[in-house]
Amino acid sequence: MDASASEPATGRIDRDSTYYELYQKSVELGTWDAEKLVEKVGFEEDREVWEGLDDDEKEQWARLIAYFIDGEHAVAQDARRIMKTVSSPYFDRSIEKEMFASALALEEAKHTQFFDLYISNVMTDKFPQYELDTRRGGIQIPRTEACGAGEMFERQGTLQAQAADGGDPVDIARAATNYHIGVEGVLARGGYFAKNRMMQEAPLTLLNKGFQFISTDEGRHITFGLEVLEELIEKEKEGLPAYQGVQNAIWEQAVEDVGYITDTGYFITADLGDPLDVDFDDLVNRGARLAGDMLFDTLELDNATARDYMQAAADAMEEAQGNDYGGVIEQYEHIYDAKRQAAGD
Repeated sequence: MDASASEPATGRIDRDSTYYELYQKSVELGTWDAEKLVEKVGFEEDREVWEGLDDDEKEQWARLIAYFIDGEHAVAQDARRIMKTVSSPYFDRSIEKEMFASALALEEAKHTQFFDLYISNVMTDKFPQYELDTRRGGIQIPRTEACGAGEMFERQGTLQAQAADGGDPVDIARAATNYHIGVEGVLARGGYFAKNRMMQEAPLTLLNKGFQFISTDEGRHITFGLEVLEELIEKEKEGLPAYQGVQNAIWEQAVEDVGYITDTGYFITADLGDPLDVDFDDLVNRGARLAGDMLFDTLELDNATARDYMQAAADAMEEAQGNDYGGVIEQYEHIYDAKRQAAGD
């Protein structure tokens, strides 16, 4: 019997669409439950390891996790804008895009939920100022505000709003580059690299398990974003007037973001003396390779080179070394305290 004959027929949904395949993988693989995960694994082992760490080791973990918390929160908020953007008339109309965007929104909310549960039950001594949501008068966590990631997430919100609210292909390209290449493709995946190095010295079992689920979800999101960008680039190369400037926008946004990303890498490693041995240079090289794979191997940008990207990263490395991160954290802690007290009045 022909295997295809046993498959149920579909009408409007194209089973051969890459977007449909990504959606179906989300249905099959993205159904993990954050609350059930923490219930099954438990906090006890991680708490024991956490309490045995030196303060500088705890601080390195806190700096890494802070930007993941605020990053996941930011992308969860912006997911609704992606759902609107993929229905733009500048794309080939596709219910499959919208189906995957709906799955992405759920997954980003779940990532936010996991990190919220984790720091509220394990890393409480490093996150006394956390509960005030940015939608309820709060700001990003002071550690996030102190590094490039904080600026990147704020820029993300602006770009996603422009893309969703009548944005043209150049606006959409900038937003997708920032979100799917910069935030998910380099900043988060660079964070996974740092996490893996840190786990060798401080194995936090529950945290590691959560990261494994999250990174699998994010892999689909990155593929989705690259597919979207490839569609825009293809139309630009066809000579369609509305799409001219897409590749320049992708490149310009990638260069802007590498400054934020490199600054964040320095913030979580060399600025602290790197007690858990991530190695700033290795982290930067890892990020550059990830970016190169996406920009030059997958998207095949014809207006830039990997050497140009590495030079932008090198310039950002030099600038990061002069930053007073501790002073900025202290400044934002005062701001956060004031906002929390005002919210309690």
